Order: sequence, then C-alpha cells, then structure tokens
Amino acid sequence: MHLDRLARFGIALILAPVAAASFAGAATSFDFLFSMDRVHNETQYFLNLAVSNYGYQRAVLEPLLPRVRYVEADLPVLFFLQHASGWPLPQLVDLRARGASWSVIFTRVGVPQDVLFVGIPDDPGPPYGNAWGYWKQNPRGARLRDRDVCDLVQIQLASRWVGVSAAEVARGYPRGVTAPVIVADKKGRPYHAEKAARPGGHGPKKGHGKPKSK
Repeated sequence: MHLDRLARFGIALILAPVAAASFAGAATSFDFLFSMDRVHNETQYFLNLAVSNYGYQRAVLEPLLPRVRYVEADLPVLFFLQHASGWPLPQLVDLRARGASWSVIFTRVGVPQDVLFVGIPDDPGPPYGNAWGYWKQNPRGARLRDRDVCDLVQIQLASRWVGVSAAEVARGYPRGVTAPVIVADKKGRPYHAEKAARPGGHGPKKGHGKPKSK
C-alpha cells in the first residue's frame, strides 16, 4: 500500500504541470474580450465592443466566463438582458448555466421579448421571419429558439452601435452579412489598423472580412 501511494503521488506530480498549463491556457483564451490587441476577427471585435460598451471590468467578468457555455453567442445576450432587467450578471449566468432557454429567462426576469424586435416593424423575411411571426401572434407567450434570440440581440446591438436600422441589419443575414460583419465594416476594422502600425505588422489582406457563406 505504501508503494502504491508513492506511485500515485509521483503520477500526480507529473500531471500537475500539465493541468496548470491547461488552466493557464483557458485563463488567457478570452484576452480578446479585454484587449483590442488580441482581436483577430469580426466576432471577437463584436464581443470586445460589447464588453467595453457595457463597461464590464476584467476582474468582474473573467471569473464568470467558465460558466458561460457558449461565450460567443450568449455573452451579448447576458449583457443586453442585465441592462434591460437590472438583474445581477452572476444570477443571469447561473440561470443560463442551469439549462434554461433564453425565452424562459426573459420571462423570468420580466423583460418582454418585444425588445428583440425594436426597429423591425415588418416581417424581415428569412431567417427571422418565423421568429417575427411567432412574436407578432403572441407577444407575451412566444417561445423563440435560443439561436434566434442570440442573433436578434446582436442585431439590436449592431443597430445601436453603427446607426443602421435593425430591419436593415436583419436583412443582411440571408447574404451572410451578420451583425458582427456589419459593425466591423462600419467601424473600419480598427484591429487591423493597430496591427499594421506595429513593427513588422501587416495591414488587412485583400478580401479579408468578406461575408462567409453558412
């Protein structure tokens, strides 16, 4: 038994640096949220703007990130809903981490899904025509898909940030022109400008940032 314990202890010592390295990698994987220097694409730029525009400090937000399963999709919704509801962000993260859908969470915190359709007075067509129709027929009880809620939040945020109507932003989606792409286009992709200014940096390549087909 004594030798067995020593063997297990030795294995633990060998694995400890590996675990530490993995944790360190996870801790730095979201640097782009807090530093423009770490931004490399439209999605990262959109999330970086969301963090800065809503005023979240790294020390407050970073400890919550391990509990956010889909950071790219869910983080803007968490910010949007926290601002609309006044609920503390950790409580919203907890509701989502327990598996609640976004429609259920909106109802739970008292935010009508009407806020998702501000600036979209008419059916925007695919891919959000169905969501718009469900909401129009039953504004209080519509159960929208999580994907639709996430995209509609991004559409609302893009509309605010670049002064384009939400309806116009929504109409770009069938062509692959998503909210992050529109925001990056309108704001000139400053993350490329920063890289070009650094010694040995490179400016934007031709064709970079074109909408990708899905």
